[in-house]
Amino acid sequence: MISELGKAAETLVVERNDDMISSRLLELRVKIHDENYVNNAIQRIAQVISRKLVEDPNEFLFRE
Repeated sequence: MISELGKAAETLVVERNDDMISSRLLELRVKIHDENYVNNAIQRIAQVISRKLVEDPNEFLFRE
């Protein structure tokens, strides 16, 4: 299913390739359908949040 979505994203990029959409955004639209890319991105986010929690546990507390 991921590969089908990736193909659809590639088609979308080709159809929407105009000056109003940055090349970086077009690149990310394709990558978001790559399961490995998404898994690695989630892992990186989890590592950053974990590191922040260890450094300052109060940083993510809800504040009023």
